[in-house]
Amino acid sequence: MNKQRERKGWSRRQFLHGAGVAIGLPFFPSLFPRALWGDDANPPENVKPPLRLMFMCVPLGFVPNKYLFDCHPFQEAGSTGWFPTADGQLTKMPDVHASLEPYREHISFFKGLSNHKYRGDTHNGDDVFLTGADTFSDPSRALSNTISCDQLAAKSAAMGGSDVRFSSLAFGNRGGNGSHSGGLSWTDSGVPISPLTSPVRIFDMLFGKEDIPAEVRIMRMKDKQSILDATLNQIKRLNRDLNAADRRKLAEVVEAVKGVEDDIQRENKWLRIEKPKVAFDRPDEAKCGNYSSNRVRTMLTLAHAAFLTDSTRVISFELPGSFSEVSPFDKHQLNHDLSPEKARDAIKVDAAISDEVANFTKLLSDSKEHGNQSLLQNTMTAYGSGAWGANHCLKSLPVMLIGGGGKLKHGMTYVYEDKTPLANLWLTMLKTCGLDINQFADSTGTLEGLI
Repeated sequence: MNKQRERKGWSRRQFLHGAGVAIGLPFFPSLFPRALWGDDANPPENVKPPLRLMFMCVPLGFVPNKYLFDCHPFQEAGSTGWFPTADGQLTKMPDVHASLEPYREHISFFKGLSNHKYRGDTHNGDDVFLTGADTFSDPSRALSNTISCDQLAAKSAAMGGSDVRFSSLAFGNRGGNGSHSGGLSWTDSGVPISPLTSPVRIFDMLFGKEDIPAEVRIMRMKDKQSILDATLNQIKRLNRDLNAADRRKLAEVVEAVKGVEDDIQRENKWLRIEKPKVAFDRPDEAKCGNYSSNRVRTMLTLAHAAFLTDSTRVISFELPGSFSEVSPFDKHQLNHDLSPEKARDAIKVDAAISDEVANFTKLLSDSKEHGNQSLLQNTMTAYGSGAWGANHCLKSLPVMLIGGGGKLKHGMTYVYEDKTPLANLWLTMLKTCGLDINQFADSTGTLEGLI
């Protein structure tokens, strides 16, 4: 190391982006000046890696347990259900989650949680999976939603702020049941964030080489800023002549404009900072069918890489409801037509989705950080659905939480009173990550026993 670097210390971004990052690169706090991590009296060796949040949801849920919904064809096809049959200590993963067995001590299930304020179409229960909103709260709107917990986290300095290239990433699928947008994330004013559905586009955003020179991009950003300024001025003049309903619609436009403005400012900061390098090739879109396990595995591999390179610390992902190579039927057919064939396929699909979650968990577990901690210990992954069963029920939603290290008491099946807000879990996760909040959506407090 030369004298100049000895004097000034390494910039974390110089290290990550200048030297390049390969998957599996450990976290080296001794190379980073203490100022980057706050005025902590502890030596750099004691600095902890950042926490990450991952939210995954499956449209229309899974094959339910018999005690919740007595669907004989599922039991006759060999299903014991998505939840463990016994409460309390988790001694064995349910059959459908067999691939997650190696990580059982890092997993907890939650019974009794729901988004009980939701009164909309149960086919679209994922619209409120991360918001808990009453989408009929405003009679003048067809769908009235609120901010999702991942976006609340993304706005917080506790999750990296401007020190990460992307405040959050929203992954999704190309339509179908579950959510109207194909994603899970919603803005402050309840506007859906269009999800990223192409693994190739995600790779290019995170790690792809920029073909346009920085100087040209700077000029384009200045042009964008000028257009945005002109648009905001027009909005101010227009706002005086609108009624209340139209002003609300215009407010959504203003929020979108300000979101673009925030993106421009963030992009300007990161414009000259080289993207990290990763040890895998750009995905082949042709090999990633929309409803294939290969697409999901590729997306989750990119999510793991995004966390490992500290490109973002918050990701949401609305998965497809079924895999075409596992069953020719979509999730809706598998739920409603309870023939023996479709019942068997429904069980296979649930297991196949859990296999992909297990593969993602393995990636996290195999990646080591400072103090020989795994990325799994510093990543909380929520996996579940906003509705489930043959009638797309909203009762005791299927939810599990994976990871979080010594901050959470895992290896349990927790049981809470019926209609305990799912938002209590989100509040627990947000507070564990350092957000200074005591309320989210309809939460009534953190989940007892988990922390």
